[in-house]
Amino acid sequence: MSYTFVDNVKKYLADSFPRLSRITDQAFLLCGSDYLSFFGGAVESEDMVVKSIQAIDLSRTNVTFTIDRVSLSSSPLVPGSVVVASDSSLGTIYTENVDYIVDPGAGDIVRKSSGALISDQQVTVWYSSYFLYTLDTDYQLNHDTGEIKRSPTGNIASEETVYLDYTPVLKAYNDEVINAAVMLANGLVQNEVDPEGNFGANPALETAATFRALAIVCQTSAVRDLSQSRGRNRVATDWLQLADSFDRKATEMLNRFRPAFENPKPPING
Repeated sequence: MSYTFVDNVKKYLADSFPRLSRITDQAFLLCGSDYLSFFGGAVESEDMVVKSIQAIDLSRTNVTFTIDRVSLSSSPLVPGSVVVASDSSLGTIYTENVDYIVDPGAGDIVRKSSGALISDQQVTVWYSSYFLYTLDTDYQLNHDTGEIKRSPTGNIASEETVYLDYTPVLKAYNDEVINAAVMLANGLVQNEVDPEGNFGANPALETAATFRALAIVCQTSAVRDLSQSRGRNRVATDWLQLADSFDRKATEMLNRFRPAFENPKPPING
């Protein structure tokens, strides 16, 4: 019996799925001038960042926390490179995540009100920032396939290790995958709560079956991503979390249709 349909699942795939987690600081070796796969799937084309560490010495600057967020660099900061002290002699060294936090992508540090740093305090900060490469000048990007290549006339040397920030794209699925998930979900729902087909076209069962199908699609996607290139394990984790969420929602709705449990009656003494 059919409780849900392909169009129901496609609607969720198109409208309801969150963006997958952004991947940052993925080390990647660029060599030659051919396209190389860094992800094995589509990525957002607008927020790709390709960077490298070119400065060995730390930059030093004095900043005053007139506001809680202070910009250190227009380029992303190298994780773990920031040191904040009361003065250039390192009289008092403050602690990251206790007295301040670092927003490496924005190049900022943020004072924590619960820490030892106070408003309007001047401190000395040491940090290292990434050098940013330029699309179409230093490298080429195929965002549909998650591939990158260096430009022979650009600033990236062959055999250079760069660091990549990017956001995976949740792509639409072909009808074969969705059809299979819908058929399996309908069968599972019928076996679980409606083996006699008594409930018919019930809206709650339709939603539950849709969630079951979405959970199956997510599980299939996790297996696919785990079997592909490096960097996909984090995406597979996102898929598994989505699958678990949809599965819990389906189970909660199906529980309404399960018969109430009755305690066994005590034996009757003759």
